[in-house]
Amino acid sequence: MNDPDELLKRRLDEVVGTSYQEARSLTERIRLGWRKWLLATLFAVGAACVVVMVIERHRLPSEDAIEAAKSKKPVVVRILPAPATPPPEPTRR
Repeated sequence: MNDPDELLKRRLDEVVGTSYQEARSLTERIRLGWRKWLLATLFAVGAACVVVMVIERHRLPSEDAIEAAKSKKPVVVRILPAPATPPPEPTRR
């Protein structure tokens, strides 16, 4: 009468549905799945653009830019003489 399998199948059909059509030919597959392929293509192009932008932002500067930065302002370095007395030895435990 009320077979648990039949009850489960009926409940599953209510939730999922019973209409499923598998594409049989290439043209049918293209017709049914073009949105998915378009979205995947757009995602791939966007990911490639992000990779190129990250590489370009973190690229080392050219030699001309390095030379221009070096010639802007000279840096004065003062070397101080060593102290007359050496610093005390640290205490060891």
